[in-house]
Amino acid sequence: MLLKGQLHIHTTFSDGKLTPQDAADIYAGLGFDFIAITDHDHLLKSNYRKAIESVKTDLIVFYGIELTVFEKGYVHVNRIEGEKEILHVFNHPGEYGLSRKQVLERIHSVAKRYPLDVVEVTDHGFHTPEFDIPEIKYPKLASDDSHNSIGCGRAWIELDCKKNKDSIIRAIRRGDFWNCYERGLKKEKIKGVLTTNQFIL
Repeated sequence: MLLKGQLHIHTTFSDGKLTPQDAADIYAGLGFDFIAITDHDHLLKSNYRKAIESVKTDLIVFYGIELTVFEKGYVHVNRIEGEKEILHVFNHPGEYGLSRKQVLERIHSVAKRYPLDVVEVTDHGFHTPEFDIPEIKYPKLASDDSHNSIGCGRAWIELDCKKNKDSIIRAIRRGDFWNCYERGLKKEKIKGVLTTNQFIL
């Protein structure tokens, strides 16, 4: 089953402008099948998990949290929960003002503390090709990192698997997905592992 998903969304439970229900409604309207709400750990408001579980939607809604990891400064790692599986994403390497060499060092260090599965290659929904490189030995993931309605639907993943949380996480971990980017009226679709497989839909 072909599924369309978004794995990086912020809401009013940290620094976003949308409630969890607003975010689900917007992404449902954009034709998504699953989303992960991933608010910041250090800004998190109470009843966060309950708010996510209370969202009324046909979408699969993952509970996630964006962890602040202190490693020669700080980086962010999304921890996204399935039923049994957990996905760890090294977030937006282009945001830290680091060289590629420094990013590789941070990824290596963080992987000793968290079982990293994938690395984002977007900055608020825009592709950062300088980090979409073979030296980063993880599947590369596109996401919105949305904080408001304008930021929704710029970058996402598509994958062919069963429609349940753990199947989705396992497919992502294997790199069995495509990164998709909105480019005006066109969508660009790039295989998660090998970005040489790209075509316009």
